[in-house]
Amino acid sequence: MTRTLDAALPTTGIGSLPLTDAEEAASFVLEADLTIPFWPQLPNRYFLEQMIPQYSGGMPCVLPVPSDGKVVLEPAAQYRELEKFYEKYLSEEPGAFAVAQEAAAGLYAFERSAAGRTWPVVKGQVTGPVTFCTGISGPDKKPLYADEELRDAAAKLLCRKAQWQVDRLGSLASKAVMIFVDEPVLAAYGSSAYLGISAGDVHELVGEVLEGIHSAGGITGIHVCGNSDWGMVLRTGVQVLNFDAYQFGTRLALYPEAVQALLQRGGYVAWGIVPTTPAVEKETPDSLARRFDGCIDALADKGLSRELLLDHSMITPSCGAGSLSPKAAGRVFELLGQLRERLLGAASSQAQSRQRRR
Repeated sequence: MTRTLDAALPTTGIGSLPLTDAEEAASFVLEADLTIPFWPQLPNRYFLEQMIPQYSGGMPCVLPVPSDGKVVLEPAAQYRELEKFYEKYLSEEPGAFAVAQEAAAGLYAFERSAAGRTWPVVKGQVTGPVTFCTGISGPDKKPLYADEELRDAAAKLLCRKAQWQVDRLGSLASKAVMIFVDEPVLAAYGSSAYLGISAGDVHELVGEVLEGIHSAGGITGIHVCGNSDWGMVLRTGVQVLNFDAYQFGTRLALYPEAVQALLQRGGYVAWGIVPTTPAVEKETPDSLARRFDGCIDALADKGLSRELLLDHSMITPSCGAGSLSPKAAGRVFELLGQLRERLLGAASSQAQSRQRRR
């Protein structure tokens, strides 16, 4: 994987943008000049582009309800629907679990806009199984997560949709497709609202999706827009850990052994260091560089190699930009590019200084 991400301090986005025109969103991404371009999710365009609905197509026993803005559980014909689902799953037909154009207009627009171009790596994203299963419930308010059979089906559905993206985006990537599994619920792992979620369940569910991505030739990532038990998250074997480092960057230093294991297996920390909140208006490349350096310092103080950390770091926005204004979203990606230039310039100056001292 280190050879795949051969650019220094690669940059990418998390997924969502505030735009409603898919072609405009695709142009926005391509003009951002990211090391790893991504296809844009457009939750403000249509209900089905929101996090849970976007990947609900093909899931047995669920029903999107646009008027209520949610997906609900309808388990009346569960046995028959599950039987049909597993037949489809086992068929392994290409495209059987495609994400529909009405649910991912940005993906198809990105393909069209990027036609004829390639990058070493391009990025897609899929809603994580823990977030998906806890985000759908029935009339009794009982979450899909509580049903073991449906939980298993959800993990398999999301695995196939991620694999479809690896195949679909492969023509744009000369080396590999990276898929982030978006798990915002893991920011609340261990809280009273999610006491029923065990580490074993997380590893089983998320692990199935990650293994599916890996077996399809993709690079695996997990995005959590907050803080979490990073030791538990990293034990999934994920290759890229992405989180809100703007607010919680130094918290990763509480798990030095887990981070060291990630780096030793060739993995990356994708620092979500550019805020996707109103704070973006007050930040500068210099202020964010100081914050980034503080994150690296915190782990270096625990004995990790600063050089290895920098060699295995990416920088990203802290979360999706879908809740911002278009102008603020533009500022996020402008800062991201400026920050990369600032950090690479500082690294070059330090290297030259060391060379002169020899």
